[in-house]
Amino acid sequence: MSQSEERLLILKMLEEGKITSEEASKLLEALDGTQRQSGNENYSRQQKGQTYHEEIFKMRERINDWRKDIKNNYNQKDFDRMVEDFANKAEKVGKNLATTTFGIVDKMIDFVGSYVDTNAFNMFGSYQVIDRSFEAEVQEGMDLSVEGMNGSIVVKKHLDNKVIIKTRVRSPQENADAILMFNNTGNAATLALNKIGNISVSHEIFLPTVKFKNIKLETTNGRIYVEDSLSDVFEAITRNSHIELMGVNSDRISVSTKNAKIQISYLIGRDIDINTNNSVIDIKHIKAQMIKAVTMNGRITVENVQNYENSPEVLMDLKTSNGGIKVNMNDMDNKGYKVKAKTTNGGINLLIPEMTYYNVNRHGTGTNFIEAESNGYQGFAERVFINAETNNGYIEIVK
Repeated sequence: MSQSEERLLILKMLEEGKITSEEASKLLEALDGTQRQSGNENYSRQQKGQTYHEEIFKMRERINDWRKDIKNNYNQKDFDRMVEDFANKAEKVGKNLATTTFGIVDKMIDFVGSYVDTNAFNMFGSYQVIDRSFEAEVQEGMDLSVEGMNGSIVVKKHLDNKVIIKTRVRSPQENADAILMFNNTGNAATLALNKIGNISVSHEIFLPTVKFKNIKLETTNGRIYVEDSLSDVFEAITRNSHIELMGVNSDRISVSTKNAKIQISYLIGRDIDINTNNSVIDIKHIKAQMIKAVTMNGRITVENVQNYENSPEVLMDLKTSNGGIKVNMNDMDNKGYKVKAKTTNGGINLLIPEMTYYNVNRHGTGTNFIEAESNGYQGFAERVFINAETNNGYIEIVK
């Protein structure tokens, strides 16, 4: 990839909000040259840790090397293994960098995710493109299951009383009909694949405002984006690309990826389970009864969580490593709080008034631990219980 292409990629990351303007400036500086870096070389060698610019430069070189390896082998049958190997290398580097420069992992994984999302590897650019369209009449309580591969799944709402799936297949042969299996029988619609390997299958799905029983979306090496949906159970699974949900309403929500960011906002869910690694989890403006968010080598941010329907308590279980946890409740109501927070090699900042502290360990062991609750916690009509745990990161919880 040329420097001009890399510049466009950084600007795209900035436009999409993946990095701040300051971070984009630093990345562009790192691309510009080695001259700025060499000017600080003597100084850098005196430092115990490596500088931000050095880490970014080395990260970029490593990713470019891996990209070349994958691009040279994209026509082989073991394509998926190549991408998985790439992800494993990224994870290893992420662990090493996280101990020296907090936040660097997020930037590296954003590079990885952007390469996949923008098809910067050009793995399937020379393949034939075949478009197909599928429709299913909608019934209340029906099941919907859609499978992709090396491509994205995008879900939007429309006014028609049908499920419409627009599929794009990239394959060495014109064999889309042999790859895709669509079944619309009983009270279920399923679009599955009967072939795996060096192909790309992406979907754009349009849903009516009907409550489904189960919605399951699964792909690899492609993002999942959902604007609105209504169901009893919602599940989204991918690898090496991010997941973004906005306006999903479901009793149970399960979201899982690897080596990529998860963003959820304006969700209503009784039980929400979020899992990734080597990247961030970003939760905003949701109603929930139970939230479990787990990552590694990445931060977790939570903002404005409200109680689910008539549930008196919100339970949040937040765990990461080599990254911080920040919870900002924007609480204008009179809620009670119970907090358990634990970190190593980091601090804890608990900004909630009128708390009773039962357990505080701040010195001597390298581990910081706080256990506290609002005075008269059980007497509050709405309560929030936050369990936050990290290694090599800070925890901040604000009312």
